[in-house]
Amino acid sequence: MGFSSPLTVHYVLGLLGNIVTVIFFMSSTLKSSWMILRQKKTENEVSCWVNQLFIFMLFNCMLWVFYGLPINRPHNFWIILTNGIGSSLALIAIISFYCYTSRKQRLIVESELEAFFSFFLIMVLTTVMVNKDRERRVLIVGTIAGVLSSCMHFVLLVELCIAWKKNNLKRLQFIPSIAAFLKGALWTAYGWSGRDLFIVVPNGVGVATGVVQLILCLIIRYKDQKVDVAMLPEFRMSDKTAPAAEPQKFPMVDSKQNKTAFFIVWT
Repeated sequence: MGFSSPLTVHYVLGLLGNIVTVIFFMSSTLKSSWMILRQKKTENEVSCWVNQLFIFMLFNCMLWVFYGLPINRPHNFWIILTNGIGSSLALIAIISFYCYTSRKQRLIVESELEAFFSFFLIMVLTTVMVNKDRERRVLIVGTIAGVLSSCMHFVLLVELCIAWKKNNLKRLQFIPSIAAFLKGALWTAYGWSGRDLFIVVPNGVGVATGVVQLILCLIIRYKDQKVDVAMLPEFRMSDKTAPAAEPQKFPMVDSKQNKTAFFIVWT
């Protein structure tokens, strides 16, 4: 028995979204983990901030796994698979940071994980045991997961604004920017084909963030290319072809004024 056309489109969008998202997750988590394991240390503020994002990512992915379970939202295999892989990768990055960070940072990580897991367990037990109505359960879990996903995109938007102010191209790499845009676009289409607003809304925010990221990346690259072109030799030919200026003649000074004269010439 063949699949109907809408179901086939839904399946293909989920498959493509899963591939792009897993690549996106791996590019961020595994790179950070490898740098920590290779250096056997963490870089204080930067690593701590990145680890905070990974803890947030772990909690967010766990929420989406719970959201996609058959007891809540049937036929969401790709949501479970993608966020299950994302949870595992985030956990690997957190463990790498935990093994090589200071004792103070370890205590912070432990307290944050305890708080997140406690909230997650309370939410699961409350929604499953108290709310027997599946629609209400989907509303509660979907709202929390959608809000957290949107917050993650807004955090990335703040990072983009910082990169724009500092003109930092390292934070605005072109390939990850395209991957972020495609990830949001594919999951938005997936949620739209499945009539799931809890997937459409946060990933729609991700699409908007991805567009802004691409625009800023292209603008900064264009500005850098203009600077590079201005430094080419042909743009400095006028300096070589122009008549040489007459050497400036300085008055003779005696030996007691040598230091003063040297300072005036070089300044």
